[in-house]
Amino acid sequence: MIDFKNTLIILIAANFIVLSIYRDYSIFPYYSPNFLHGLSQDNDDFPSTNFTFPFLAFHILSQLDVYEPIDKSFLREHTPDALKSFNHSSFGIQVDDNFCDAHRAQLIDEPESVFESQFIWTNYNLKGVLREKVIPEIGYDSHREALNSYRPRNRSAGRFLAPMDPRVTAFLTNPGLFAYFDLGKHFSCLSQFSNFVPGNEAIGRKDKIAEASVVYAEKYKTKPECFNFDKFFPKTWILSEKEQCEDFFKEFNSEEYQELKNERRIVYIRKMGSGFHRAMGVEPVIDNEEKELREIYQNGTNCGKEDKNYIIQNYVHNPLLLNGHKFDFRIYLLLASTNPTIAYYHDGFLRLSLFLYDVESNDKKVLLTNTDLSNEVFEEAANGTLFNGMNETEIRYFQMWNFTRLHVYLMEQGLVKDPNWLDNYLRPEFMKAMIHLIKMTEDSFLKSSVVYELFGLDFMLDDKLNLWFIECNSAPALKGTSEEKEEFLKKMLIDHFEIVYMYMRSRMARVIRYVNKLTEDKSTVWIPPKDVKIYNLEQRRKEFKEIIKNYLEDEYYIEPDNGFVKIVDGNLKEKERYMNLLDENCL
Repeated sequence: MIDFKNTLIILIAANFIVLSIYRDYSIFPYYSPNFLHGLSQDNDDFPSTNFTFPFLAFHILSQLDVYEPIDKSFLREHTPDALKSFNHSSFGIQVDDNFCDAHRAQLIDEPESVFESQFIWTNYNLKGVLREKVIPEIGYDSHREALNSYRPRNRSAGRFLAPMDPRVTAFLTNPGLFAYFDLGKHFSCLSQFSNFVPGNEAIGRKDKIAEASVVYAEKYKTKPECFNFDKFFPKTWILSEKEQCEDFFKEFNSEEYQELKNERRIVYIRKMGSGFHRAMGVEPVIDNEEKELREIYQNGTNCGKEDKNYIIQNYVHNPLLLNGHKFDFRIYLLLASTNPTIAYYHDGFLRLSLFLYDVESNDKKVLLTNTDLSNEVFEEAANGTLFNGMNETEIRYFQMWNFTRLHVYLMEQGLVKDPNWLDNYLRPEFMKAMIHLIKMTEDSFLKSSVVYELFGLDFMLDDKLNLWFIECNSAPALKGTSEEKEEFLKKMLIDHFEIVYMYMRSRMARVIRYVNKLTEDKSTVWIPPKDVKIYNLEQRRKEFKEIIKNYLEDEYYIEPDNGFVKIVDGNLKEKERYMNLLDENCL
């Protein structure tokens, strides 16, 4: 065995041997001659992000960055029908067991592909905001042919599957990719990331978040000033759970319910626990819906025998109205890391119903606020039909409000007197709600440095200005339905890329420094012609796992004009962990 520091001449000569060996490797086409030089790369633009000895670095990283299969049971929580529509060829790329080796070689040979460029692979809609407006501005859209709906023109001829470009640093897709490709082997390698967090059903499913809220509330039942379930989440029953189902029907069959029904008309709302979005599967419990529930569950005697994924919630009976129209908020939560948990808040917008609110109506378009319920109006407006005297552009402006517009309205109506109400009340309330949601669900998330997710959260205000959390949506729709909304989404997506890329680059800068340190302090020994021994390998792997945890070093920072605000940082302790938004006695 020869200490490489004292044998540079031997190392240079060995390149000729290495070259012949690597010609037989399936990943060799991804290497350039620089990779095999074995000498320090001369790149003045990246003085702190170059590997001192690239050939050795590849073998060191191969031993430190060990592939660990993940438990894919989380896929059962996602809509089975959605996953059935995919197979490994649905994404247009090859399953390559050597891909992470190829990407590692790319990192070592051309670190600028990680530290300066943004190669993004996605199968999102080609005509959406992400692919039309965002990616062309910040980077490169790799494999534009990759689409969920893509099929070969000649089905009998099969389908061409392209090799994945090893320069790709970001994957934006859906759980289907996780079903047929292995995280850390076929995609989302050490210097990459993907926008789906396994275990996200804990926060993204209506039934799971309801369960988590109940358990979480128990911890704070003696501290209602910290978290009061009755003022956070409308009371919820999961009817597939026997005890909860029986508890609901006990209330449903009570005199109190009849009194509330006479007073409010709508007391409950029924939802599907998972798999439904955009107001599908949501029904106010009135008339036929009440009759159907009583029949299915035999007024409660059938509880525990029905497996329908129904949940029942108290209906917010006193919603704040804007000019007589019901509305809700869509707010954004960026879970930037799960190793450790790091999260950011982003302002959203208001979604107004196009129809005057009337609790006596049976029309969901009147009683609910989801914008998809207005599609028929927009289709007619696109053909020139006016709606309440408004054309399509005016309708979209009417339907979407920003925070400033809301604040002006509330001040004019005398409902708010504080000129800084948005910053003193509304935004902090959103942030604290998000913190609680993360605290109650984060144990379910896969702990990995290479996954993140952007969620859309829905909230409501009642006429007392109390804020109610309604639900959290994974893979929120990102449609630029108006010029204002398109600009909003474009800026938000660009900002979210800045954050996740900065964490990845800071992580990789630490990796490079650590690998270089190992090659300079006699922690490694080169065994010609192709092996490298790392002394105290298990200890080095432990150190490596700490190094690849996400945090930002000083040279990697978020620009001040970024619209996201950090609300959770698992690298910090006590109140600082939650940006001092929670009182100390609530920790």
